[in-house]
Amino acid sequence: MKAIVTVQSFVSDLVVSVWTPLFVILFVAIVAYALWPRNKKKFDAAARMPLRED
Repeated sequence: MKAIVTVQSFVSDLVVSVWTPLFVILFVAIVAYALWPRNKKKFDAAARMPLRED
């Protein structure tokens, strides 16, 4: 039983110490990309795409 708790503790520590900060950094990068002024024209064009009549 102690080995199972140790493995569970190791996995939990790994998730907290590695994956959580990694996903926070990834989320911040995606938000920064979406809000970057240079990308505004691309996102505006994509937003108007369903309304176009081709």
